[in-house]
This record gives sequence, structure tokens and C-alpha cells, in this order.
Amino acid sequence: MPFCESMATKRKKIFVSMEQKLEALKRLDKGETIKKVANDYGVGKVTVGDWKRHRLEIEKWCSFRVTNGALKERKTMKKCDYEKVSEALYVWYMQFRDKSVPISGPILQQKALHFQKEFNEGDPDFSASNGWLNRWKKRYGIRLLSVCGEKLSSNYQEMEAFKKKFQDLVETESLTDDQIFNCDETCLNYKMLPSRSLAAGTEAAAPGYKHIKERLTILACSNATANHKIDLAMIGKPKNLRAFKTVSKNAPPVKYYNQKNAWMTSEIFKDWFFKEFVPSTEKFLKENDLPRKAILLLDNAPMHPDAEELQDGDIKAMFLPPNVAAICQPMDQGILETLKRNYRKKLLSTIIEEIEEGQDMIEKWKHINVKEVAYWVARAWTDVKAPTIARSWKKLLCEDKDEIMERESTNETEESILPLVQRVPGCENVSSQEVENWMNGDDQYEITDEEIVTLINNDGNGDEIDDQATTVEPLRISHKDSVGTQETAVTYIEQQVEATGIDIMMLQRWRDSAAKKRQSSEKQARITDF
Repeated sequence: MPFCESMATKRKKIFVSMEQKLEALKRLDKGETIKKVANDYGVGKVTVGDWKRHRLEIEKWCSFRVTNGALKERKTMKKCDYEKVSEALYVWYMQFRDKSVPISGPILQQKALHFQKEFNEGDPDFSASNGWLNRWKKRYGIRLLSVCGEKLSSNYQEMEAFKKKFQDLVETESLTDDQIFNCDETCLNYKMLPSRSLAAGTEAAAPGYKHIKERLTILACSNATANHKIDLAMIGKPKNLRAFKTVSKNAPPVKYYNQKNAWMTSEIFKDWFFKEFVPSTEKFLKENDLPRKAILLLDNAPMHPDAEELQDGDIKAMFLPPNVAAICQPMDQGILETLKRNYRKKLLSTIIEEIEEGQDMIEKWKHINVKEVAYWVARAWTDVKAPTIARSWKKLLCEDKDEIMERESTNETEESILPLVQRVPGCENVSSQEVENWMNGDDQYEITDEEIVTLINNDGNGDEIDDQATTVEPLRISHKDSVGTQETAVTYIEQQVEATGIDIMMLQRWRDSAAKKRQSSEKQARITDF
């Protein structure tokens, strides 16, 4: 049969990354046609249609990848031969990466062999070869520097070089301190208790309860003046928070995300950057008659997307060199430490309130849920003082090289937190050092190999509910009851020495709102009587 020039030639097979598939789905959401998206990616319309049909699987798979590199490199969702070993090794690696502990290739290979025996997965002669290790690094988008351990010694000379570069940029762009931001993530073990004996008691009262379930990731962000502290982002395991069932959509004081390990991922970070950071910063700049320009400083963590992907006009990201972040990143200079101290003080106060009211402290501890933690940690963030944030920027902004960093006094442990701890049964003889260790417990706590294996075997799918939330249906307050309660609250606040006019007017506004809603509902009820 003679060759026909008009015959359609076979399309060359194009391999599209998971990141590109995700971008294509977002373009479809914005109204672009399947034909246009297919042409741009060099694939057929049927292929794009398949992506659309398998959207939930693609989005779920991408949400579980912690690093942006993993999305760029992977073309399919096909599992590898040692899926559980790979996942367990990554969980183990990440907790040490967060602490800036050097992890070499041979250490990773030995740990992979250990997990292979635990899972009994694949070939018994699995050797965790160099080739396997390189594929594992590529699969999870791990930068070479993080694995080789070349980082980790604080480099003051490089810090000075970056400081000059940063200050030159600030001057060139005519940025004020209000336009310079830093954000960072921190782990919060939100039920961690100060005494070993007390912690042992709670474990006995709640057998099988694992520390790993108590972990949240908190993202804090502020500018250098503390004039704009952005609402915290909080990442937990549960997707469906039962405790927020009756809460208004705009009421939660934090932006909540879920991820199966309660970790930051590149997708979550991009969502936060474009949907929270950019709009919030735009509003702040406009209200203060500042140009729409801002710089967000980030550390070189693997879950942070590349700087080119974090830009919206003149609002953009800039990375600190990897081996200087620990010594000059503002959030690491006392801000996050103060945030967590404030949180733990609130946790203590709540437990003591239960004790003084004759309630069972252990029962309260068992039923602390993510909703309560969200409000406590938001209050803890509000209580971080502006001078604490401003001082944390001195290493980057201060011209005096001999400037000594100051922090909020840690004597607070001795003066206020220690007496609180000692009021808790089981903690009467706790020392100030033990309290200090508790304050820094998030950095000391490590997920054990046993907990990692349990986590991977459970294959947390991110769809679980907040199982610490009480199963009692939350009380719904009527408009009529609300009016009476708030009138009592107004009277109480008016009698307090520390009360301000703003406090009273805010309560009066809510009382008036409830009264209007009560009148409206009563009027509607009379109409429906006919």
C-alpha cells in the first residue's frame, strides 16, 4: 500500500510530570478549554480528559508528596518495589533534617535495610545500593546538600555575605521594614506534659495512644516591625474536624490544612503563599500607603518550592543560604520559642482550671482537640510581643556587627511557669530544668522506628476525623439565650479595673447583633403561624 502524505502521523509520546498535571487541572478550573491545555502540553485531548476524570487520585497523590522536587520528577503514580521502605525512610529522614542533623548516604542505606527487615518487603537480598539511594532521593526531590551533610556548621562569614546582599536588595528596592517578612515552620507536640511521671500516668489512662498523633506543624509569619503578623497556618492529620462542625466558616483563628503526617508540603506552602500571604500582605500595604512590594525570607527546607514559583508581581520569596538559616533566620531567634512557651502556659492553665473545678484532669487531657489547640496557639501568637519580633531581625538588619541579640527573658520559666507546673498533681517536685526541657521538648522528641512502622502500615489517608474531639454534640446557643448571657458579660467587664472601652463596645456590638437576630426570628415565627 503506497504511503499517503495526508495520513495522520502517530503522535510522539509525551511524558508529563505530576506537577504539570496538577497545573493543567487548575487551568481547566479557570475556564481554559481541554483543547488549549492539551496543545500547550503536547498531549491529546483524551489524555487531558483522563487527568480530569482521575482528578481526585492525582490531587490526593500530590498532596502526600512533601517536596516540590518529587512532583517535578515523577510522571506517574505507580508505586515503587519498596514503597513502605521508601516512605518510612523519608519519615525518619525528615525529622533529622528539621533538626539540621547531617545524614550521609551510608546512614540512609543502613536505615533502609533496617526498615526492609521490619516490613519484610520485596527481595530478601535487598541491598539498598547506591543506585537505589539515588532513585530514592530523586523520587522525594531531596537536594544533594541535605544528604551529604555538607551543611550544618553555622557559617558566620557566609552570613555576613548574605547580610550585605540582602541589605543591598532592600536599599535598591526601597523597601521599608514593613515590607520585609520571614516565615518558618515548627513542630508542636500539643499534648506534651512537663513531668515524666505525669506523662506516664496519662499514657496508662489512654493505652495505645501514640505521640505521633499529637503532632502539628505551625507556620508563623511576620514582617520586621511586627505591624503585620499574619494569621498562623496549622497542619494536622485529620481532614474532617468534628470540633469545628458548628463553628462559623470565618471563625477559626488559624488557616488549617491536613496532611497524612501533619507535615508541610510544597503544595500546601504554595497554597498558603498565594491564598493567604499575598492577599494579606496586599491589604496591609494598601492600608498603609506602601507600594505593592514585599520580600518573604525562607530557609532552604526541601518542602519549600523554588523561589521562581513563589512570586506574584513584586511580592516574592528569597532564600537564606542553607548553612546560615539557623543563626540568622528571624523566626529562629526567639519568636517560635516564645510562641510555644505561651502555648504551653495556656495548656497548663487549662489543666489547672479543670483540677480546681473538681474535674478529672486526665479526662480533659484525653479530649483536648484540634479546635481548642487552634484557639490556644492563635492566642499564644497574639501574645508574642512586637519587641521580640523586632529584635529577632537585628542580625540581618542591624549595621553594628557587635550588636548582641536580646530575647524575652527566660526567667519567665522560674517566675510564672514553674509555679503553675507545680500546682499540677504529679508535678509537685518538678525542677526548673525539667520545665525548661519541656519547653524545648519539640526539638528533643523523636518519632521511634516502631511508631514510623505503625504509621506506614496504617497508611494514613488524610481523611480521618479529629478523634480527640468529644463525641458530645456541641451546644447550639439560641439568639434569646445569647442576649441574656452577653448582658451579664458586659456588666462583669464594666466592673473590672483593666477593662477598656473597646472591650465593652465589642461585647455590646455582639449583644445588639444577637438582639436583632432574635427579633427577626420571632417576627418570622409569627408570620409562619398563619
